Amino acid sequence: MPEQVHGEGEAEKAVLYGLRLAVVLSALILVIESVGAYYSHSLSVTIDAIHNIPDILAFAISWSALSAVEHGASDKFTFGSHRFEVFAGLLNAALVLGTGAVFGFEAVESLSHGSSFAGPVDAVWILIVAVPTLALRAVNLAWLGRIPARARDLNLKSVLLHLAGDLAITAALLAAAVLLLLRPGVSDVDPAAALVIAALLVYESLPLFRDAWEVLTESTPRHLSLDAIIATALRVPNVTQVHDLHVWAVCPTLVCMTAHVQVRDMSVREGMAVVDELRTVMETEFGILHATFEVEARPV
Repeated sequence: MPEQVHGEGEAEKAVLYGLRLAVVLSALILVIESVGAYYSHSLSVTIDAIHNIPDILAFAISWSALSAVEHGASDKFTFGSHRFEVFAGLLNAALVLGTGAVFGFEAVESLSHGSSFAGPVDAVWILIVAVPTLALRAVNLAWLGRIPARARDLNLKSVLLHLAGDLAITAALLAAAVLLLLRPGVSDVDPAAALVIAALLVYESLPLFRDAWEVLTESTPRHLSLDAIIATALRVPNVTQVHDLHVWAVCPTLVCMTAHVQVRDMSVREGMAVVDELRTVMETEFGILHATFEVEARPV
């Protein structure tokens, strides 16, 4: 039986290219910010520079997970490698959370002791770093942002959140540089910006943990209602009852369901026609691409 096409396949080439681009641009930003961190003595730039290392790993993991999906199903992995995408998204979230927590602690330490990270902060060097970094991250986010929303699995969603958070981080760097240029004597500006950056990293990781948890525990996807699914199934002609309904996600773009449906007494051919209509309705109205129905004849 041929596999049904699902969301991320519609934009697979663009996604893979965008992830490769993310790896390359993040490596370039790492070089730029490493130089800037050395000359600026800025904790906020240092955090963002080091944060590029888990970014590169995360983007590479995401690319690898999506590439693995191309191999399709096998006797061992009958749903293919789609669940690998979820583990990649979960690892991305852990890397971001860890980076935010470690450097958030360092920022609090700097603020509490009232001392600079590695000497007087040079605001000009922060600007030299922040401007090209902002441009490179905007280009990458714009490219991946063109992928249709329906094709964005948890894996790609984690990358988009990475990049959106990175833009916010760059904005914080720019704000810190401007404040330091206007008020060079205010020593708390840089560690305060570093704390904001760390908080953004922690915040952007939380939805990814939640989404991965829902998939791995096979919870009913949040955007679906069992009552609505049952009501829709009952509108299909000759369906009289729906029970033993289960809905879960292999990955966020591959939702599956099983159900027992009771129909009036009819031939096998008529029963298969009802099943075909149920599958079409579930895919059209709820995006459920793998639906299995067990037909039961209504007792006379």
